[in-house]
Amino acid sequence: MIIMKTYISPLGFETTHVISLIVKHGIEKYDKVILLRPEASDTRADRAIKDIRDVVAKIDRTIIVEVVHVDHSDFGAMILQFVDLICEAAPAVMPERKVIVNLSGGPREVLVALTIAALSLSELIYTTTSFSDIDFELLEIELPHIARNLDKKMWQILDDLIKHEPTTLADVATRLGVSGSTISRQSAKLAEMCAVKITPSGKSKLITITLSGKMLLKRLLHESPGLSQCGR
Repeated sequence: MIIMKTYISPLGFETTHVISLIVKHGIEKYDKVILLRPEASDTRADRAIKDIRDVVAKIDRTIIVEVVHVDHSDFGAMILQFVDLICEAAPAVMPERKVIVNLSGGPREVLVALTIAALSLSELIYTTTSFSDIDFELLEIELPHIARNLDKKMWQILDDLIKHEPTTLADVATRLGVSGSTISRQSAKLAEMCAVKITPSGKSKLITITLSGKMLLKRLLHESPGLSQCGR
């Protein structure tokens, strides 16, 4: 089964923005619709999900409607979860697959988290849409491409932090087998990018990865799946 289009959209109690999206961009056999909802159940939301499933079932029963529940109280976790969803829907080995992200509808916390994830991965998204509360029309919007270039040592530092934090700059240097001055210099660059946070701790310096760093690492590993394994 090959999914050619994946729609990703928050969902509240109204289905207009999702139905308009499907109608405008078309949906075919084996395409997929991912609806983002908070974990808490809600009768009105359940009804909206059923309405969307009924609509796509009339088009083709092979179309997948998946509901992804998120913890709306953990903003950072939501962003990382949405980064994963976008990356999985647009694998680097299958560039012909189209991801269509709808930035409208649903709870505000979910919408904002999805917007941030989409901004960080705009080059992977075929089309971004938003349903206007003013004109009541579905609009296509252009997301800026935010480029981040890392050299090999910088992504190795991020990869190490994911596995070993909390840690020190000296310990990172030991695990990666490079000099302390190299790690210090590269970590300072990452800190300028807000990808890591460095704090003094006695005679040592503690380094932790930030939400921005986690998002950046996810993007790098998506673009080069074998990066983590072959970089050591």
